[in-house]
Amino acid sequence: MNVLTRTCPCKKRTTTKHQPHGNLDRSANRAHPHALARLRTLLQRRIPDRFQNSITPDRPSEPLARVFGHPQGAGFIGPGADSLLRAILTEALTSKIGVSWIIATQHDLNALWSDALNDTQLTKFPARLHVAETLEAAIERLEFEANAIAAPSDGRRPPTTSTVLWFTKPGPDADVVHQTLQRWPDSNLIALIAGAWPYGPTHFTDHDGPRALPHQPINLLSAHQAADKLRAFAALN
Repeated sequence: MNVLTRTCPCKKRTTTKHQPHGNLDRSANRAHPHALARLRTLLQRRIPDRFQNSITPDRPSEPLARVFGHPQGAGFIGPGADSLLRAILTEALTSKIGVSWIIATQHDLNALWSDALNDTQLTKFPARLHVAETLEAAIERLEFEANAIAAPSDGRRPPTTSTVLWFTKPGPDADVVHQTLQRWPDSNLIALIAGAWPYGPTHFTDHDGPRALPHQPINLLSAHQAADKLRAFAALN
């Protein structure tokens, strides 16, 4: 488009009567600094209101006993197994929530802490820690508690209480420990087994901590599904 110009009689300068859109002055499209400030203030006020209902407050982390525990008991093996068990039990003894009480034998506790923690220091946790003399004594205590939960004096079953933690190293008496777990009336008894455990998961812990699970989903296959996939692969190759 041609630009039409005219000469001003009072001053020797040329003014533009019309400009094409491609040559418009960019400064005309710039917002005024005060307008930008007002717009920024409005956005800052609206954004928190907009997302207020979508923000979920942080929840307390789940106790390690529940992370690694299982209703049928969980075993711990590997060079870092004792360290992980100490971390779980220490958290359970020092935390105010998550675990109501812990039961273990004196022998198993001494084996786990060695000389770093003596019997006198363990007695400072009387309300949270019940130390049994033998595995049989620990089982008798748990059976007594199970009967109290299953048959209260008023005839009504009380609601499920906090987690009860049982640390043990049963060795050849694994079947007796498993039977005790099965007789427990609630699902809040977690048994941490030092060693391999045939009735539930066994966690392998390395020197630097537990091995992380793969991030990608894993399709578990039955024997027939795996055989079908192998036959299909063989037919194409």
